[in-house]
This record gives sequence, structure tokens and C-alpha cells, in this order.
Amino acid sequence: MKRLRSAALAGVIAAMGAFSTPVQAQDFYAGKTITMSTHGGVGGEYDAYLRLLQRFIGKYIPGNPSIQVINQVGAGGLLAINHAAKLAPQDGTHLVMAANGLLLFQAIGAPGLQESLGKFKWIGNFSAANGITVVRAETGIKSIEDARQRSYNIGSSGAGSISALLPMAHNALAGTKFKVVQGYEGAAKMNLAMRAGELDGRSGSTWPAFLTDFPEAKDGWLVPLSQAGEVRDSRLPNVPLLVEIVGDDPEKKAAARLVSLALNQNRSFAAPPGVPDDRVALLRTAFEKALVDPEFVAGANMHGLDITWRKGSDVEKTVREVLNQPKDVVDMTKKALTQ
Repeated sequence: MKRLRSAALAGVIAAMGAFSTPVQAQDFYAGKTITMSTHGGVGGEYDAYLRLLQRFIGKYIPGNPSIQVINQVGAGGLLAINHAAKLAPQDGTHLVMAANGLLLFQAIGAPGLQESLGKFKWIGNFSAANGITVVRAETGIKSIEDARQRSYNIGSSGAGSISALLPMAHNALAGTKFKVVQGYEGAAKMNLAMRAGELDGRSGSTWPAFLTDFPEAKDGWLVPLSQAGEVRDSRLPNVPLLVEIVGDDPEKKAAARLVSLALNQNRSFAAPPGVPDDRVALLRTAFEKALVDPEFVAGANMHGLDITWRKGSDVEKTVREVLNQPKDVVDMTKKALTQ
């Protein structure tokens, strides 16, 4: 009889152990606050995505945690991502929106990242829309060929940002003469500088974002020169891809494809490397549910935010692909972006 009771007790304990992990994950967020960080300044596009998500994701996370957004502006996104990797809690209460340029930044071996992006737990990304390079129409520039003739000021938030890397790629691979002016605290500050005539253009935002930031763009105030992506945006069918303006050199084309693939991970959202996988699974599910919430979609449309989202597992695959490119392609890309 004692043996039977012992066996039954062992069975109960085993069953409890089998269910303990998911129960803990389900209960973990009750009464807690999740901090979502962006390197973008208040009022910018990155900030707008997180402020919108803030309103919806909590209700899809078991325990209904509170959500807050912080702006960790600086160094083209390195400050925010390094904080998430090394200083932030690794328990799922701190999430970060990675700057678009950081994946390419790591791929070419640029210094500054304190942890590989391959170790982050990717929750998903908001948009797969192409990064567009635009100039003010009053500059007189109408095509990439014009941009090869003289210098134009393009604003940037810092060395690791898409706003710096994309025009640099144009210069090296397509022969343009963009002058990258760094130090702007996000898109909103760059937009003001464009309106003041201080900047000639910007690079890296989606076309819907530009239309929101500059309503007069519909009347020709902005000239889209190129787009970084794998296929042309259907809204800009006559604007060439980066890979289409680099000529026939196979090395330049390979580098342009790597740049486009890396920079097409628009507004990717991650948990730090140490977050347990069961909590990552909860966060991924909540992210996916929030992004198809009708009220979220309506809010995105109202603010001109492109929502062509991808799952965290898909972002993870792309990160691995970019970080495992052949050495000759990486070397060519690095040469193009650091010369």
C-alpha cells in the first residue's frame, strides 16, 4: 500500500512539474510593468509605432501588465540596444525596438554593439516596407543621375542608423554624392530641418511615413529617388530599387542585395537575450494579436504607419541569414560602407 501511495504521489509531483513552466509564464506578468524602448525621439516614426502598440498589447498578455514607452535617443540606436543587452532586466519586462541599420552594422563588423543581434529574442517586426530615399523638390534633383552630379545634405540620427547607412550605400555603390549629416534626434528633428532648408533630404523611412510627415508630398513637395528592398513598392512603381541603380558589377549587386535585405527589417521588436523562451512565446502571440486588432489597424492607418508585419520566427531567420553571408559579399559591403 505504501508503495502504491508513493507511486501516486510521485505521479502527482511529476504532473505538477510538467505544467509548472507554462503556469509560471502565464502568471509572471500579473501586476508588472513592461517597458518598451526606442532609440527614436518623441514624435518620430519609431516612437509612433510603440505608442500605438502600448495601447493594445497589454490586453493580450496574460496578467494584463501595464505598458510604458521610453525614448533612449543616441548613437543611431546603439544606446538603446546595448542597454537592452547589458543593463535592462532579462525577465521579459524590458523590450526594445531595434534601429533598422543595426543588423547591417553588425554584418559588416562595425564596432559598437555589445551583443550579437543573433542572440536577441525577436518578437516580430511592424513593417516590411521598403526604405525610401527622398529629397525636397525645390533642390532641383529629379533622379539618381542628378544626385551623382553634386552633393546634397541627407540627415541622420547616427552611424548605426538606416538614415546613415542607406545614403552611404548609395554613394559607394551607385556613385551618388550625398553628404550624411549626423546628430539629429530622430525623424521629427530631421523633418523640421528639411522644412527649414537645412537638409535636402532623408533616407530610410517608408513611403506612408513620408506622406504622413509631409502631407504636401502628394503634391510633389518630395521627390522619391530610390528604394531599398527586394521588390518595388506598389505605391512607387517607377522608383528604382538600390540593386537596379548600381550597374552591372556583380560584387556591387551582391552588396546592394545584402544592404537591402538587412535594411528591410523595418521596425523590428525584440526581447533581450536572457529572456526565457516561454515568456518570449507569450510576447510573440500578444504582438501578433495586437497588430491585427481592428482598433490598432485603424490607428496605424490614421497615423500613416505601414503595417506589413512579420512574425518573430521569420525575423529570426532573416537575422541569421544576414549574419551568415559569404565573406566576399560581407567584405565588399564593408568596403562600400566604410570608404
